[in-house]
Amino acid sequence: MQQTDFETTAHAKWILAGEHAVLRGGPALVFPIPSKLIKLKYLNEANTLTADFDAPYGETLLLFFWGVLETGLKIIDKTRADITGHFFLENNIPMGAGLGFSAALCVVVARWFLWHGWINEADIFEFARRLEDNFHGKSSGVDIAGVITNQGMHYKIGEGFYPIQYQWLPQLYLSYSDQLGVTAKCINKVKELWARDEALGKIIDQQMIVSAQMAEQSLQLNESEGLPLLTQALRKAHHCFEQWGLVHGDLKDHCEQLLEAGALAVKPTGAGDGGYVLSLWPHPPINKLPFELIPVFPRNSK
Repeated sequence: MQQTDFETTAHAKWILAGEHAVLRGGPALVFPIPSKLIKLKYLNEANTLTADFDAPYGETLLLFFWGVLETGLKIIDKTRADITGHFFLENNIPMGAGLGFSAALCVVVARWFLWHGWINEADIFEFARRLEDNFHGKSSGVDIAGVITNQGMHYKIGEGFYPIQYQWLPQLYLSYSDQLGVTAKCINKVKELWARDEALGKIIDQQMIVSAQMAEQSLQLNESEGLPLLTQALRKAHHCFEQWGLVHGDLKDHCEQLLEAGALAVKPTGAGDGGYVLSLWPHPPINKLPFELIPVFPRNSK
């Protein structure tokens, strides 16, 4: 066992299109948020196993951490009694907001298992995905792909992920709806729709698949051609969330505020039912809104 300390970070993510349908084989387009991070530090001491934090809602963070750690230990047939040392967690990724907190936590824990030599580098993605099952019942892996890489990725179950090529940077912004979204509940809501009306479920999934295809194509065109296509793609994706019953309350009001202020299109990013909203603008928004708009593409990031 190594005697040096261990430290790693993972960033948040946002999804351009493909949510929910990705669980049934559709493509999803996922991008990093470098400013939102979770950091895991580990002091390899010969004492009892402890953990501490410096983060908002740190007690909740620790509960999630211990759950993920124990899931990983169970996978490799170990228990907490087999390890000692001290963990320290820092985090500014909002929980339950659709920005990939659970995936980022699973990735940093998976890297700790790699550091220990308990898994191989090639196993990182699948191990982290299995850890995320702890949160969602069955993780598609799209959030893991988003937080484990540093660029936009096209992801599909069974096929992995590859970098998205783009020719321009849309005026895309994230803003918080002030409504908590729980991924597992959203997934179950979509499953319930499928159970009631499988034909409708297939139609909505196909609409989301087309939305993702259109969005990816729009980025590969020039801006004058790409912007109208991306607008259509995001409107189509938003309509999917509406049909799934995942746009209501504060989330619905937030989307309407953005459109009234001049956004071309809006959609939830993540599971829906709350969390963050993605908005597309024809130019940098100048209207004063009662919430922060976070640009997802810093203008020098291409």
